[in-house]
Amino acid sequence: MVEQPSYRVERINELIRRELTMLLKQDVKDPRLKTVSITSVLSSRDLSSAKVFYSVPEDKRVAILPLLDKVSGFFRSRLSKTLDLRHTPVLRFIYDSAPNTGARIDDLLAKL
Repeated sequence: MVEQPSYRVERINELIRRELTMLLKQDVKDPRLKTVSITSVLSSRDLSSAKVFYSVPEDKRVAILPLLDKVSGFFRSRLSKTLDLRHTPVLRFIYDSAPNTGARIDDLLAKL
C-alpha cells in the first residue's frame, strides 16, 4: 500500500515548486534554462530528498538535465535561505513527459 504524503509535506512540495519556478525565471543566468517549467515536486516523508519533475520542449530534453544537475546546489542553497526548514532536501530532477504528450494529442485532434 502506497502511503499518502502528509498535508505538511504537500505544502512544502508546493512551496519548493513555486520557489524553483521563481529562481528559474529571475536568478538563473543560463538562457537555456529559461524554457524549463517545474511541473511538480515529490518530497520524501522526512524531507531528505525531493524529486523535481520538469518539462521542456522535446528537442531540448537531452541538453537540459545536465544543466539542472549542475545548478542543483545553487537551487538547494537558495531554498535553504528562503524556506524555513531544518534540512533542505537534496534535489533530483526527472523529466516529465506528460505536458508534451498532451500537446501532441491536441495537435493530432486538431488535424482530424
